[in-house]
Amino acid sequence: MTAPPEWLHELANAVAAQMLAVDMLAPIGCHFCEAEGKWEVSVFASNTQIVGGKNDGVLRASRFHVDMQGVTRLFSEIDKLIWQPVTLASDDELGPHISIEGIFAGHHVALRILARAPRRFDPGRRAIVYEHLWEEIW
Repeated sequence: MTAPPEWLHELANAVAAQMLAVDMLAPIGCHFCEAEGKWEVSVFASNTQIVGGKNDGVLRASRFHVDMQGVTRLFSEIDKLIWQPVTLASDDELGPHISIEGIFAGHHVALRILARAPRRFDPGRRAIVYEHLWEEIW
C-alpha cells in the first residue's frame, strides 16, 4: 500500500485536534480510500481493552466531544453535513457518526467522525488494572 498523501495527514491531525476528550482519549485511527475522484476518510478514537479485574477483556470506547465549528472551518466548501445518531443495520460498520462532504485542500472529501471504532480494528490502548498502567498499542 502506498503512503497517504501529506494533505490527508494534515486533515486527520486537524480533525483529531477537534476531538475534545472528556477523559483520557485513546489513540486516534484513520481509515481512508479514494474512489472515483472522491476521498472517503473515517476518523475515530480507538477502543481501550481492560486487562485484569472483573471487566477483563471488555472494550471501552473513548468519551469525547467534537468541535463542529472547528471541523467545518477546515473545509473551503461544504456540500453536506449529516449526523447519523444510531447504527442503521447489522452491517453498518460506521455506526453513529458525523459526516461532512466538501472540499479540503482542493480534494473532494467525505469525512466521517465515528462515535466508536469499527469492530474490525484492534484496541489502540490497554488499561492494565492491577498495575495501574496505560499501554498504548498503536
